[in-house]
Amino acid sequence: MDFKTAQQRFSFLAEAFDGCGGFAPRVTWEDQLLTTTDQQGNLISATRRVPKTSGPCHLVPYPRESAEKFAARAAVAVYENHLREACERFVGYLGRRRPMRDGVDAPLTQLMLGDADMRGTPLDLFWVGFALQAKARGSMLLLIDMPSDEPAESLRDQQERRIVPMLRAIKPEALIDIEVDDETGLVDRVTLGVAEEADGAMRACELTYDAEGWVLRFGDRVIDSSPHGFGQCPVLVLTESRQDFPHVGKYAQIADLSRRIFNARSELDEILRGQTFSLLTLQVPEGERHSFNAAETAATIGTHSMLVHGGATPAFVSPDSGPADVYLRVIEALESSIKRIAQDDATSGDGPQESGVARRLRFERLNTDLASFALGMQSLERRMWAMFHRALGTENRVTVEWPTDFNLVDSAAELDILALMQSTGFPPAVLAQKRQVIAAAEFDAADDDVKAAMVAAINEQSQEQPPAVTEPGKVA
Repeated sequence: MDFKTAQQRFSFLAEAFDGCGGFAPRVTWEDQLLTTTDQQGNLISATRRVPKTSGPCHLVPYPRESAEKFAARAAVAVYENHLREACERFVGYLGRRRPMRDGVDAPLTQLMLGDADMRGTPLDLFWVGFALQAKARGSMLLLIDMPSDEPAESLRDQQERRIVPMLRAIKPEALIDIEVDDETGLVDRVTLGVAEEADGAMRACELTYDAEGWVLRFGDRVIDSSPHGFGQCPVLVLTESRQDFPHVGKYAQIADLSRRIFNARSELDEILRGQTFSLLTLQVPEGERHSFNAAETAATIGTHSMLVHGGATPAFVSPDSGPADVYLRVIEALESSIKRIAQDDATSGDGPQESGVARRLRFERLNTDLASFALGMQSLERRMWAMFHRALGTENRVTVEWPTDFNLVDSAAELDILALMQSTGFPPAVLAQKRQVIAAAEFDAADDDVKAAMVAAINEQSQEQPPAVTEPGKVA
């Protein structure tokens, strides 16, 4: 995928993740003057409110839908953000266990751990937000920048003014241009679109980083520039499954399906608004059909009015619910597809239950994806620390290990397996091992001392009590 095409794709994913842009169409209401004449030729004027869309909109108009009706439909359209929900669930699993770091006792290193972006954000919390954006797009960039303060006079002065590198998350749709080395995968040069002050006002400028320094331009004019001292372009790339940049992740399908649901719900609302209410029918006697004028007949039904009729009693006809039922089934199928892509439980309330084998395979795939993503974050953080110490002229003693075993299992299914193992006479050592697996998954976030105590308790119980044979589905 070329960069320009990928950039458009990233912009769409950003709108789907943030619920903005075309997923939040802007509708304005304008007063429209209507004029007509009565039977005596007098001019009559009236004003009515007319909706009008402005800006992008991901709703697709019908072939013969007027602009006014389309704007009215867009005004009540509601976007359900499945992409953010899936990404937050994934990153929630990722954040269950924190990275293990050694060699971080140095004062300047502690500054980065406590405040990674000069906005008071701890490094672990910064990575959570970074991973959330990266999972939504499949690619993200990390800018390691140095404050533009004067050189520090001492270590204490450097600590007080925090003259150490800081981190910035760069969204790929914000790039204007990028050059990546095909062999190493490192960024050689990158240009970002930023808003900076120029000529006394905030202007759209271009900020370029390369191996030597950075340059800020407004048009063809250089506003500011400076060397950075990193020895290479201080922009690092993270892509899902460590693919070449630009790379669009698998969750992009969720954004596409969400757009279809956005349209389907709007179309369903249109059916409900136009066909939900019953229609009044008034039977015309056989002898009066030729003299009956429907245009001159009007009736308002309600608790505040009265209908006068002659002949047969009026009746109501209920519209067919078939079109609405079809849309509901389509929306349900789309939501099930989203759950399968997000590796969530795809079982609906009325649908078939997910089998135990399917659940186990789903958890295994999720564990694999989490491990792969964690390794990518680990590589990114290691490169960040290397550039951090290179800019300070100090030796890098930091080592970091991100967790790769997340122990995500279906505890209910594992308990059923344990009960079956007990009923078939497995030895106590095997049953104890199975109990340890279940306990480790349920208390994965507990301290190591708590985990060790649970393992000791399970082993002690297995030695004291012989295994009891129970019926399948019951745990002794």
